[in-house]
Amino acid sequence: FYHTELQSRSTFANHGPQMSRADMKIGPCNAVFLRRFPICRKKAPRPALVFLFVAFLALLKWRGQPSFSFRPSLSSSGAGPASRGKHFDEREQGKAHLQALANCSRRSWVGGGLSALSFDPSRAEAEELGARRPAADVAALGTLQVFAGNIRKSPSDARSYRYLTLANGLRVLLISDENATTSAAALSVHGGFYSDPENLPGLAHFCEHMLFLGTEEYPEENSFRAFLSANGGGLNAFTTEQDTTFYFDVSPSALQDAMKRFSSFFKSPLFTASATGRELEAIESEDAKNRQNDAFRLNQLTKNFAAEGHPQRHFGTGNRETLLSGGSAAPRDELLEFFAKHYDAGLMALCVTGRESLGTLQACAVETFSDIANRGAENPSLAWRGMNPFPPLTRNGDLQLIKAVPVTEKRSLTVSWPILFESEEARILWVESKPYIYVAYVLGHEGPGSVYSILKRRGMIDGVLAGISRDDDNFAMLRVSFGLTTEGLGHLDEIVETLYAAIQSIRQKGIPDYIFEECRDMREVRWRFQSKEPSLDIALAMVELIQRGYGPDSLASGRFLLADPGEGRSIRAVVDALIAQLTPQRSQYTALSPTFAQEARSKERWYGTQYSLASVTQDMLQRWLRPRELPEYKLPTRNPFIPKDFSLKNRLAPAEDLLEALAVPPVLVQDGPRVRTFFKPDRVFGRPKATVRLFLWLPSATVNDDAVPSRLWLLSLTDRLTEQFYDASFAGLIFDIANTVEGLSLEFVGYSDKLVSFVEAVLQRIRDFKGPTESEFGRAMDVVWREQSSFDKQQPFTYAAYMARLTFLAPEYSIDFLRAQAKQVTVEQVVNFGNKFGSSRQQFYAQALLHGNFDKGDLAQVQRAFDIMPFGPLPREQLTRVRLAQLPAGRDSVVVAEGPNADEVNHALWVNFFSEPDPKANVLCELLCSLIQDPFFTDIRTDKQLGYIVLSQADRFGLVARLGLLVQSSVKTPDLLLEAVDDFLGRFRSMLVSMPREQLSSYKIALVERIVKTDERLDEESNRWWQEIALFQYSWRRRDEEARFVTSIDKDALLAYFDRFIGQGSGERRRLVAAVFAQGNSAAMARMNSQSEDIDELLRCSSGTHAPSMLMRALNRNGNARAAHP
Repeated sequence: FYHTELQSRSTFANHGPQMSRADMKIGPCNAVFLRRFPICRKKAPRPALVFLFVAFLALLKWRGQPSFSFRPSLSSSGAGPASRGKHFDEREQGKAHLQALANCSRRSWVGGGLSALSFDPSRAEAEELGARRPAADVAALGTLQVFAGNIRKSPSDARSYRYLTLANGLRVLLISDENATTSAAALSVHGGFYSDPENLPGLAHFCEHMLFLGTEEYPEENSFRAFLSANGGGLNAFTTEQDTTFYFDVSPSALQDAMKRFSSFFKSPLFTASATGRELEAIESEDAKNRQNDAFRLNQLTKNFAAEGHPQRHFGTGNRETLLSGGSAAPRDELLEFFAKHYDAGLMALCVTGRESLGTLQACAVETFSDIANRGAENPSLAWRGMNPFPPLTRNGDLQLIKAVPVTEKRSLTVSWPILFESEEARILWVESKPYIYVAYVLGHEGPGSVYSILKRRGMIDGVLAGISRDDDNFAMLRVSFGLTTEGLGHLDEIVETLYAAIQSIRQKGIPDYIFEECRDMREVRWRFQSKEPSLDIALAMVELIQRGYGPDSLASGRFLLADPGEGRSIRAVVDALIAQLTPQRSQYTALSPTFAQEARSKERWYGTQYSLASVTQDMLQRWLRPRELPEYKLPTRNPFIPKDFSLKNRLAPAEDLLEALAVPPVLVQDGPRVRTFFKPDRVFGRPKATVRLFLWLPSATVNDDAVPSRLWLLSLTDRLTEQFYDASFAGLIFDIANTVEGLSLEFVGYSDKLVSFVEAVLQRIRDFKGPTESEFGRAMDVVWREQSSFDKQQPFTYAAYMARLTFLAPEYSIDFLRAQAKQVTVEQVVNFGNKFGSSRQQFYAQALLHGNFDKGDLAQVQRAFDIMPFGPLPREQLTRVRLAQLPAGRDSVVVAEGPNADEVNHALWVNFFSEPDPKANVLCELLCSLIQDPFFTDIRTDKQLGYIVLSQADRFGLVARLGLLVQSSVKTPDLLLEAVDDFLGRFRSMLVSMPREQLSSYKIALVERIVKTDERLDEESNRWWQEIALFQYSWRRRDEEARFVTSIDKDALLAYFDRFIGQGSGERRRLVAAVFAQGNSAAMARMNSQSEDIDELLRCSSGTHAPSMLMRALNRNGNARAAHP
């Protein structure tokens, strides 16, 4: 029901699943976002003194200290190995750069003749090729080729770009950003699980894992992870059908040493026999993690119906069984053969972004990546060009509808069409002109008269999604997916007919010119005023674009802009040709619903997904081929929200004053009994964008009564607003409304031209919304029921976090409480909740932030808009505030539960250590976590193979710090995992004792860099100020204070913190252990449960950091929670 974002600066120490904050949102999916006491750490001002101090430390580190970070051995001695690689210092850079130049015999075309260029490793050199335009796009530099044409970039993009091809054929994009707060690199190999041998499914994925486990130059397993951890970075990788991509980010001062380590992955991986055997268990654990995941299950089911002989049928993840199917104990020889065949420089794309000049980055790339082997490998995907991977699914001449059974309460219908690229020219045309953008816009539109609007009014669907689901060298899949109601399940043929009626109307009438114009214009606007992407994000995006075939000139613009097809073809003709392919006979049809289980007689091979095939009758097919006219269908009208005015309303600060301007906090411009408003006009980023945030705190007296009614009201409201304001979202005006335990959160983001009037219009709709109709109430109840039903199917680690939350936070809703309330809720209760926003008798307290391209006139207009909702003032002491329970000191609080999903084979253990309220404790905990995360991952995951999901995380709740250690495992029960965690912590203390001072300094510098990291986008700065406002703390200089404290921390302070709050036997330790057992482990569960104490007796009210009174939630040993009664 609620999603809790676990706030942390620490990198998730987990190689494998891409664990973002979104993945860590815990609990039944009811989208009620809880207010927390999150870490207030995002991008505070970088004061001059702190900045100079950090720069000084970084310079010392750059010139003198070993760059290899602290990653002590987990042996009893606790001694860690020394660095096997020396630091790439500035003098070595210069020599290497000059040597690279000499080796390349660098030349450039000047005035039609050849002229040698001198080399100067400075930023001026970075622009040299741009100033000297050659006669040809590629200037020959011996065996190195540098693209000397113009790389088109956004006017708002201050970075410099250079594209080159190394002597070995490796394609490289370099991005120089002198203001980068992190550096990053990504390398993509054009060889994914399409290339798996038929008898070894998952080999490409297995090879990806193995590259992290030692190279000839750096033989220690996970040494690169350790190096990055000590330098404020992280790494990961993923394998898709065609590509395997590796990536990392790191402190800018450590980029060049990181590049040397990173490049060794692709030159000399060891593939040791011991690591191969152990990592095979990691693949098995990863597969176990995915078995109850609908995304993996349904994706593999789709592959099950791919054409015979096409690699779309491959099982890309693999597991122990598939990887041992070749007959060997572990497929080491096969790994070596796969690596030699596919890890070819000619199939690789690399992107590097850093503070260095383009010349310095080029020298580093040349030095570190030029000796990757080029064996002349060809693009493996071309073997399947022209082959339709998804031909129509037929049986006895009839089209078939796949009816699949999901794990969760999903209901959907998907119609998809394969679009084949018969030639390279056809693929490039698709990539550059993007005809699917226009088609997806009209088919997926949610405004009045759309397919969505028509079917929603018939009570058949509650959502639509149109776009590309698969896109590789040879084909793309265009699909339209509908979220189904129970009514819609009985009218699948009618829904499909309505879709084809709309397609027929589009084919006959054509897409209006203004839609082409608006699509092109809005994508150009987004490109012109794009916010700066994080270094890692842009590196990943660029290697994907290189592999997809974008030319060097369009790498920085091509994914945004819609190119003209050229060669006398119009974009309308290309779009019409695409629409002509959207016929019933070429489609695949897939429906999902748990109700299909009764008729499902077949199972997919790898995940066991149940399904059946239903014939599309000839009568049905004829109706789809010649659908009845759909008079109510209307193509989108002209969009009134398209922005026109992009002028800046505030003078930008001079370049030398930008940091100071960023440090200026919002001004309190209104402090009344109803609303407190903060305002900060933008003088830093220079984008015609702004944000308005508003939070309405509800009275604590109604927190229980409003739980489910508030959710139903929000679902009904957004159901209505989505259709009314769909055009606004297309034009970049976004609103987000979320009901939380504490109140109602509203956020408006977009181009400032029409943002103020947009805020007024939405607030008016909220005030005037009288509650749902019976049909709207029914749709909302259906969503809530499915969310609550799906709660039991979540991953065990998320269930463990939910159990822990019930124990230490209040108010907090248990799933049992929510289910009971949902059974009794009425439409009248929902209407009554909504009436609060139009009543002057209702009491709220509001805080607001206006930030961005606003002037004082905009401020006054938005303040008047806030008065649209006529609520009365709510005294601060009556606000609903989430508070933290004080756990008993000196003993563990243990919560044990059996997982609710009988088919889930994984267990989970979530161990939490809480400090006393102390602002310094938060910083100590964060530094300690950065030291723990790499050895914890290596010990639990790599060496012992106890689980696939292994992470350590530091976060904070007000002034209380929490260190969390998480393990999800399919091989060990939580009681044994807890023993392993305790054993690790005991040895970790010994490591901490023996840690050299210079290694601690490395971690301290990395932490200070993260704390004082400069905001790079308007939304980053807004988030930072809003956290302070929402928590009523207003500590505008928090980062400055915390950074200063980090510099004073020594080993003794860390040991003292560890001994007080983490070490075994401490009388001050407050530890909460949440354990989830897979079903069928009653003996182990009883054993662990017998060690726990009654949570009802253990918990006591905290003196707290907010208010003396505490709302408590007691969790019994069986995992059931009582509802809160304030």
